[in-house]
Amino acid sequence: MEVLGLMDTLESVVLDAFRIPFTKKVILNEDKVLSLIDKMRLVVQGGGGLAREVINADPEKKETHPALEGRPDEEVKAVEVLQQAYQMAKEIREGADHYADEVLANLEATSTRILRTVKAGRDRLVKPESVGEAR
Repeated sequence: MEVLGLMDTLESVVLDAFRIPFTKKVILNEDKVLSLIDKMRLVVQGGGGLAREVINADPEKKETHPALEGRPDEEVKAVEVLQQAYQMAKEIREGADHYADEVLANLEATSTRILRTVKAGRDRLVKPESVGEAR
């Protein structure tokens, strides 16, 4: 069942990716996709419980997690890569949120400026009529 959750995450990465206008293509973050594929491999190989336990541990601790002691170096390295991938994903998500906020703020400012211009144009259309009636 963990694989299904990872597949859902992969699907959301694809659906949330930047779309190339006028095509059905998207630009994906290679690191995100590859880290999800690595997680799927670990789960399929039976390391899902171990990976989850180690990933949920505090990544700031430099010491080896007790669940990894006695494990082959490949598994230890794979889990370390997963921890790094989670950290990178978190940083990327924060960066994307910051970028989205900047884009929305710019859109808001532009929309406000356009609205002011439209209102000024409508006001100009109304004012000449009142001046013409005074004559």
